[in-house]
Amino acid sequence: MYTEPLSEVMRIRLTSGQHRRLSEAAALSGLNLSDYVRRRLTAADTLAEELDALRQAVRHLSQISETHAAALETALLVRATARPEQIAIAQAEGWPGFAPNSPKCN
Repeated sequence: MYTEPLSEVMRIRLTSGQHRRLSEAAALSGLNLSDYVRRRLTAADTLAEELDALRQAVRHLSQISETHAAALETALLVRATARPEQIAIAQAEGWPGFAPNSPKCN
């Protein structure tokens, strides 16, 4: 689990209630108190990293959505300004948005 030896000691102060709850949770999980607290701290770091990755993915999806919306708007503008013979060529080539049953631009 750990790639380097555990060499640093850290002392923290807890209330008696915090100590009791952590000790009980450690006992229920079959770990000593130090291992239990270490795992909880590591899990918190991992969770923070995963939340950061999720936020980045959401930002990326938002950018993709904005790009898609811009591309769609461009296609609608092109279709609205295209001459009938250009539309016929696009329909013959099967371009999305130029099919006879595509929504109309007004």
